[in-house]
Amino acid sequence: MKNLKRIHAKLCLGILVVFGLASCEQKKEKTPVTEPEPMEINAPKQIVSVEQAKTMYDAYGERRVGLIEKYENELAPEKKFDVARFGYYDYNTIKEYMTYIEQEAKKANVEISSLRFYFSNYPDKKTFEDGREIKHPKQNSFFIIPAVKDNDREYGFYIREEDDGKNVPILLTDNLEPKKDEAMDRMQQTGESKSEASFMPKAPPAPFYAKNKSLVLNEANMVPPPYHED
Repeated sequence: MKNLKRIHAKLCLGILVVFGLASCEQKKEKTPVTEPEPMEINAPKQIVSVEQAKTMYDAYGERRVGLIEKYENELAPEKKFDVARFGYYDYNTIKEYMTYIEQEAKKANVEISSLRFYFSNYPDKKTFEDGREIKHPKQNSFFIIPAVKDNDREYGFYIREEDDGKNVPILLTDNLEPKKDEAMDRMQQTGESKSEASFMPKAPPAPFYAKNKSLVLNEANMVPPPYHED
């Protein structure tokens, strides 16, 4: 009888242990998370066919490349001039740039409305005024600058950092000069109070480009050189 009681007790204990372990295993198991399928994105309406792109590329070659070569080779006939046909950034650079300008715009409490691509040309010298190297003097290039809306106009902008740490957007005209604040001009001339017609914060006068944070992306890889035959 005692043996039966012992066997019964051991059997009950074993059952409890088995159920306890099974319960723990069930708790450890996580419900699998189903990843939502990415939404299909329609092509932007600005997408053009490869045929159209080739037509435009060839038109630039016919109507612009020869003129640029002729002009530059007459200035320096001792060295053949390479006319740039395209420029590129690696994909991660573009993603980092987009993240960076959105971050800085948020700090300045403005919303980027567009990106401007400016055609440009490197000066015929070895460095810029700040000492930055010019890798390909005289070569065509482009640079990107974000823009914001102010009333009914869009302006490129950079960020000026105030002494108190505040970030102020400084608007630039189409030719990259500081936007002239007509309301401030009237106030200085007549002594009248400044009108708050614009939603953009108005920065007090300060030296142009002093203590600024540029949002301009340049230094793409411009080609040629090198030349690729395939």
